[in-house]
Amino acid sequence: MLYTNIGIMELTYPINLVGADDGAARGDLLTRHGEFLGTWILERDEGEETGIFYFIADGETEPMLTEEIAFLSSGMRMGLAMSSLCRSIREWHDQQS
Repeated sequence: MLYTNIGIMELTYPINLVGADDGAARGDLLTRHGEFLGTWILERDEGEETGIFYFIADGETEPMLTEEIAFLSSGMRMGLAMSSLCRSIREWHDQQS
């Protein structure tokens, strides 16, 4: 499904976690071309020390892919987890085509 609410949003990457750069805990997941793939969620533990990214594919209710974050305070670890999740989603999406 093509996402029509993009407006002036620039979709820089092959897989984009909309709102992640603004500190959101969840948002839409779009391809570079505006195709809606599903939803991403960042769940933080109670102490906000660790977390987990979830990818829920469009039409599904349970996460299809997850990626753990060992230290939320580390921007590098957060970026690595996001990158790994996006790579897995891209591989999954490429197999759907």
